Amino acid sequence: MRADTATLAIDVGATRTRIALLSHGAITTRTDMPTPELAPRGTGLGDGLVRAAHALLANAGEGPEHVAIGAVGLSLAASVDEDGNVIQERDFGIPAGGVLRDELAKAFEVPVAVNNDANLAALAEHELGAAKGHESAAVITLGSNIGLGLIVGGEIVRGAHGSAGEAGLILLTATSTGAKTNGRRPVDAGRFGSTSSAAPDGYAWVEELVGGRALAGAASAHRATSVQPSDGRILTPEAFADPLLRPLGERALEGWALIIATVSAIVDPEIVVLTGSVAADAAHLLDALRRRVAELVALPPEVVLGSLGPDAELLGADLFARAALAGAADRYARAGLSAQSTGERR
Repeated sequence: MRADTATLAIDVGATRTRIALLSHGAITTRTDMPTPELAPRGTGLGDGLVRAAHALLANAGEGPEHVAIGAVGLSLAASVDEDGNVIQERDFGIPAGGVLRDELAKAFEVPVAVNNDANLAALAEHELGAAKGHESAAVITLGSNIGLGLIVGGEIVRGAHGSAGEAGLILLTATSTGAKTNGRRPVDAGRFGSTSSAAPDGYAWVEELVGGRALAGAASAHRATSVQPSDGRILTPEAFADPLLRPLGERALEGWALIIATVSAIVDPEIVVLTGSVAADAAHLLDALRRRVAELVALPPEVVLGSLGPDAELLGADLFARAALAGAADRYARAGLSAQSTGERR
């Protein structure tokens, strides 16, 4: 990648998608939109991403004829294997396989580096943010769902199938309370509340109980008047003061502490970094979370908020793409880098 070329970074989440152009590691222009708007009926998510990216460049006066895009860094809320393929389609539009990678590579005629969003957030926080200087770190993304990027020995751990760090899929015991419909069934998870779960019988996934989307749904079910229909932000200081919402916040703290305790028992990270929109809203609860983690973990890690805010995934996508083109494949191999994932031919 030449020094004068830019990176097109795309972060596709369950609820929102963000697109940015970066030059020398800095975001120069950006846009964001609801993910469902990118794939209206009869069209694919890839088409929507290409249209939105072209619109961003055109509106900034930096269309392809004015700026040299050297690579695309694609961050996905999905498990991605070492070849840059999505392992399993997501119900908000991300298809399985290499469809998105290939469509972007065709549209912009540059290599496309693809990885899981939590891995890329971890990469950015480790290289640029709160985890910088630490050999081991766990970066937990708290948004609509829950993700985890693991750094051990200074490298991101991808796992055998690209699924390392799926902290949202930690299983909690839950009792079925009704029949399964469309692959989901109502369950009671005790102190973590009730939900509709797609987990194996007898369990619920932790993100179905204490992820942002789950908490907002629980608040709506409780008819909490302080939660606006399009908001769902129930962990801000104002919302936490609402007696209807406070129990949900306490549930979230317990669930997050359990995730940190589980990760600590297996990986023993020096530091745990919390990032994402829900983590930002819950910043005022950080001391309470630290106290609970200290009660659950004999040798607790340092627990901090990320320093890169909502840009972590975009910055990580830029780092990942630039590393691919700079020949730093060995350094980031465990993050999913390969000839195929960067759009190069084997």
